[in-house]
Amino acid sequence: MGRQIDVKANRIRVQVLGTPTILGVPDGQNIRPQAMELLVYLIVRGGSAYQHEILGDLLPEPTHRLAAQRLHTYTYNLRQIFRSISGDNTYLRLRRHHYTLNTDAFNVDLWTMRDAITAAQHATSPATITAALRHAISVYRGPFAANTGYLWLARHQQAVSREFLTAAVNLAEELADRPAEANAVLDRAAHHHPDDELLASAAATIRLRLG
Repeated sequence: MGRQIDVKANRIRVQVLGTPTILGVPDGQNIRPQAMELLVYLIVRGGSAYQHEILGDLLPEPTHRLAAQRLHTYTYNLRQIFRSISGDNTYLRLRRHHYTLNTDAFNVDLWTMRDAITAAQHATSPATITAALRHAISVYRGPFAANTGYLWLARHQQAVSREFLTAAVNLAEELADRPAEANAVLDRAAHHHPDDELLASAAATIRLRLG
């Protein structure tokens, strides 16, 4: 019998901010590039997608039958990788053509960022807001799915970048009484997105106010 695990205590770590990576994959286990693309796609959608959506975005050219066969191959590869890292569990479900990640089994940087941003939006004290926004931007290593060139990537990458940049600007504003820290936050954001015009405009306004 396979080794049973406490998924919350032993989550599979996945990074999709910057170059996508599954951490802790044992030597000798190889993830197919298309399987990694499927995982990244599910992650950015919050952990689920219907088969027709996946085929339309990831496998638009093959016939439906061939595309479905390839998708089965990729999901099988993912399940093998997940089991090799954390043992037997349900990591990826398929029910009625709906693919769903077991979110409790994963620790994903994008989800961490988004949860922290949501926490900041619902917080009422400045200290709590600042802490949540710090946490949000701390996990950002670069644009979503950087260096992949996925055909479906552009709108998702732009949306994630905007979430990060908005969090960074909001944090800088929360740190108005600490100019050095506020400037460091803006510099970090500009390092990842040096040509973003909205960031540059917001940073100029904030720095003018900081003096």
